Amino acid sequence: MASVATKAFTVGALAVAAVATVAPSANASGISASTLGCKGYWYSTSFHGYCNSVTKAGQFQLFAACDYQSDYYGKWRQLPVGYVGKFDYDECTFSVETSYIRYAG
Repeated sequence: MASVATKAFTVGALAVAAVATVAPSANASGISASTLGCKGYWYSTSFHGYCNSVTKAGQFQLFAACDYQSDYYGKWRQLPVGYVGKFDYDECTFSVETSYIRYAG
């Protein structure tokens, strides 16, 4: 008859293996085409908009298509020429299909 400690260890090891098998990894899933120096980046559930030197000032908006929930339309943000950095981000509950940047002059 197996000891209580051996049974507990076996159950714990199986639980860890199950979680490791089911848990998704947060690897980069994609990068959109550049929109005047800004791109949409998405991962398994999160996404963000990042600019590497805006080439034309105007209103920029981050969009993301989420699985099994409403798509994300970020607030329009006025960005100046030369802006570098993240300007918006969010997360989907399940997963992200794509993300990109919209522009309005």
